[in-house]
Amino acid sequence: MKGFIPEDKIAEILHAVSIIDVISEYVSLKKVGRNHSALCPFHSEKTPSFTVSEEKQIFHCFGCGFGGNVFSFLMRYHNISFPEAVQDLAKRYGIVIPTKRMSPGERRKFEERENILKINRLASEYFYNILLHASEGQNGREYLKKRGISREIIDRFTLGYADGSWNSLVQFLSKKKTPLSLVEKAGLIVKKRGGYYDRFRERIVFPILDVCQNVIGFGGRVLDQSLPKYLNSPDTPVYNKSRSLYGIHSAKSFCRTTDSVFVAEGYFDFLALNCHGIDNVVATLGTALTREHIRILKGYAGTAVLVFDSDEAGIKAAQRSLPLFTEEKMEVRILVLPEGHDPDTFVFEYGREGFVKLTEESLGAIPFLMSYFIAKHGLSIEGKARIIDDLKTSISALDGVKRSLYVKELAERLNIEESVVLEQVRKATSKDHKKKDAEDRKTGIFADYKIEKGILQMMVQFPPIVPYITKERIVEDFENPVLKKIGQLILQVFRDTGEVIVSDIIARIDDHKHKSLMSSLFLDEQIWDRGKCFKRIDQFRRGVNKRRGKILSQKIKEAQKANDYNLLMSLVKEKNHESRVSRDL
Repeated sequence: MKGFIPEDKIAEILHAVSIIDVISEYVSLKKVGRNHSALCPFHSEKTPSFTVSEEKQIFHCFGCGFGGNVFSFLMRYHNISFPEAVQDLAKRYGIVIPTKRMSPGERRKFEERENILKINRLASEYFYNILLHASEGQNGREYLKKRGISREIIDRFTLGYADGSWNSLVQFLSKKKTPLSLVEKAGLIVKKRGGYYDRFRERIVFPILDVCQNVIGFGGRVLDQSLPKYLNSPDTPVYNKSRSLYGIHSAKSFCRTTDSVFVAEGYFDFLALNCHGIDNVVATLGTALTREHIRILKGYAGTAVLVFDSDEAGIKAAQRSLPLFTEEKMEVRILVLPEGHDPDTFVFEYGREGFVKLTEESLGAIPFLMSYFIAKHGLSIEGKARIIDDLKTSISALDGVKRSLYVKELAERLNIEESVVLEQVRKATSKDHKKKDAEDRKTGIFADYKIEKGILQMMVQFPPIVPYITKERIVEDFENPVLKKIGQLILQVFRDTGEVIVSDIIARIDDHKHKSLMSSLFLDEQIWDRGKCFKRIDQFRRGVNKRRGKILSQKIKEAQKANDYNLLMSLVKEKNHESRVSRDL
């Protein structure tokens, strides 16, 4: 796929982009020495192991092992292809990517994504103008006024209105020569026999933006009690509800300032909180909180406060997401609203101060689950067994001190022996450890070859040694084929440019595992000088000679068994020569 994009354009983007600026849009980076650190957005962790090097323009997570350059990050974070990541960065930095070298399929995919984003922007402006300026938007204006939504909030989130016509958006976009088949792919219209009709009609429209301010989808709410009350865009090439959060583009900076985020269920809950100066809030989009949602939120805040309705459905929605927060090592609290209230009605009745006061009474995940399961199952013998079974995995995921304290608290509340609870929690912990060990074995393919990895590191950290390594053909004797391939790539880049630029080298590697290996090696801060380099090279040569000696010894045994005297004498002579070389090192 890289072959469709000129290498010079890839290099131009890498040299123009600041990896710190790009990644900090998605995770909260903190300066630690020469590098920046954060909680990894790709796996669950409590202590930051995600490291970004501004100097080398690479990142690596020492927890899950994933790493690479800025393209690698965007590909994994947004689940997009390499060409799409290149296109995204090129657009941000005003670099033109020629498409003539792309295959027809790749060019079509590029253009489709860009055109859908343009269509969404046009549709957003269209709905917004109807709401504010058209007579057809009068009902929408009155409805929002009745709900207490200010003009400032309407403008900030570009709220709109879709009138009752079956094809007003179809006509609007047709006049702009927009292919309706592409508008259908954007999820804005629906195909019917003989033509198309608008998906959103007689609804308040909520444009959904990503962190880069792109309009990726829409939500719509009816003005009466007809069903469905809410309607959201289907998944499209630019929108996935399981990876998107309403208002994240606006909330992210406030979340970083407060180190917390409120998570609501609906658009109007979100807007009501914003109306009252509570800006660090996002809302889900007609789906339960997913692991991807939580990983996005971890990039901006340390604690999530779930603000769901006080009815049974709201409680269950909160309860379903709590194990994910525990597994992802993100602090979570549950704000239980008074009966009969949702966040919208509560904040308009009690104001910001009332909401903040209630937030101070929010419960942590385990206390909430304890109360919930005790109420659900009761304290019969069977009920107690179910409570422990429901809680053991969540408690086992906690760190040692919290785990011990909650085991004790649960035992006291259930009036049973602490050892009984502890035994069940340990079983759950053991299963988790076995799973982690299996994952570690999968990622430990390069655990050996320490000396070979060291030589690669020195080549990057101390480029003056590269000509000597080239002359002595050191890389040719590498045993690990992947490390050998990377070493040859470093030598090639040095021959082409006279430099060793890590981000450029990583850009030439296709395999993501190999990119991750590179990033882990080259984020090592070991200081190399000529003396340390030659010491490591001598170690490597001794290892190579030892390996060759073993191979020769095995061949000598085979020659003896075969009574091949000529071969035997030749092998013995070769072994003696290798032994002299080894002694000289």
